[in-house]
Amino acid sequence: MLLSNQQKYILEVLRKLGCVRTSQLQALVRGKFQRPDFEIGDARMTAMLRQLRSGLGDFHLDGGFVYLARGQPDTLRLEAIDVMLELSEGAPQDFIVKVDSPRLLRFGLGGDKLKLFSVARLSHVSDPRLIQRERSERIVWISDSGTPPEGLALPPKHFFAARQSDGSHCFYGSNGP
Repeated sequence: MLLSNQQKYILEVLRKLGCVRTSQLQALVRGKFQRPDFEIGDARMTAMLRQLRSGLGDFHLDGGFVYLARGQPDTLRLEAIDVMLELSEGAPQDFIVKVDSPRLLRFGLGGDKLKLFSVARLSHVSDPRLIQRERSERIVWISDSGTPPEGLALPPKHFFAARQSDGSHCFYGSNGP
């Protein structure tokens, strides 16, 4: 089966993330490939996914999710992807999910200087200040409830992403340098 560059990227994303919402996948493809003369609209995305589903036995579309054979929805990983898409405006430079707990996802933002972000699960640590981070890394914490625990104190370059009713996030940072 001949695949377009966009379809190859879709498979690469699914191999990394396992399972994504269709809207998240479309945002990632759009961020990587959209140009003024080439739009990744709903019709184009639907056609690419339909071709992949008919040509690959382990490719699945189910209820707004896209995944390869063993991928299953992980609520916090899906939220981490949402955070990445918001902070990168849909175009992260790169991302990885094979990271140490409590991290769920690590991604880079381009520009003059690469900025490294990790999205981490707050429920897996007793105190965020004990987590070691790389010098240039910023850590964005998320929780199962979507709200910060009472009295949460964050060290410098740590943030909390509070889930809003529309699914977007409001970011709260530390008071330090």
